[in-house]
Order: sequence, then C-alpha cells, then structure tokens
Amino acid sequence: ILNIMHVESLEGKYIATINKIRDTARKLETSLKYSRDLEAVRFLRYSTLKSRDKILTDDLRKAKIRNEQMLNLFRQSVTDVQIGSLDILPEALKRQVQRTWHQKYDTLLSQNERLKKQINAMNYKMKEKQKEIDILQQKLFNLAGNIVNSDKKTEKICRKCWILTNET
Repeated sequence: ILNIMHVESLEGKYIATINKIRDTARKLETSLKYSRDLEAVRFLRYSTLKSRDKILTDDLRKAKIRNEQMLNLFRQSVTDVQIGSLDILPEALKRQVQRTWHQKYDTLLSQNERLKKQINAMNYKMKEKQKEIDILQQKLFNLAGNIVNSDKKTEKICRKCWILTNET
C-alpha cells in the first residue's frame, strides 16, 4: 500500500512537472509571438518613416531646384540693370515686379527651411522610436531567456526526481 501511495504521489509530481513544462512552453510561445509582433510593428514604422523621409527629401530637392530656377529667372529678368535699361516700364511697375519676385524667392527659401526642419524632426523621432523598440525587444529577449532557463531547471529537477525514484 505504501508503494502504491508512493507511486501515486510521484505520478502527481510528474503530472505537476509536466503541466509546468507545458505552461512554460506556452509562455515561451506567447513571448515569441509578442517578439514577432513587435518586429512587424518596428518594420512597419521603419518603412513608413523611410517613405516619409524619401518624400520629404524629394520635396526638398524639388524646392531646391525651384529656388535655383526662380533665382536664375529673377537674375535674368528682374535685375536692376535690366529693368533700368527698359524705358518702356514705368517706375512703379518695375518696383512691383521686383517686390513680387523677392516675395516669391523669400517664400521658396522659407519653404526650403521648413522642409529641412521637418526632415530633421522626422529623423529625430525615428531615432527615438528605434531606441524604444530596441529597449522593448531587449526586455522580451531577457524574458524569453528567463523562461528558457526556467524550462531547463524544471527539466533538471525532473531528471533528478526520476533518478531518485528509480533508485528505490
């Protein structure tokens, strides 16, 4: 009878150990799922930021080209020398043309500066988010490592129990 009770208690311990192992495996699978989800979110954010960066870079390049074209056009068409040499235009119209071109040029320059600031802000945000993602990922890896180590300890205990029970 003692032997049967001993076997039943060992059987209960084995069942509890197996359940713990199953629970550890479920936790590890959940951790892996979270890690994959975070990686997918990280990739999506990276792709989004990269496409935004490309769009802003293209806009900046286009603005720079427009600035150069406007400046060249301004220099060719509305310089004081050329306007002064055209006796056909009245003085008020000459000043108005100059003022309009200066305003357009200043607007393009300010737009260029705004685009540069937006790119810098997006780069800064991307770096900050990358740091956050790296920290979260490291925490998940640490958690997964703890779960794996716990699984190994449980297995080691099971082996010792098996050895002890088979010795008697």
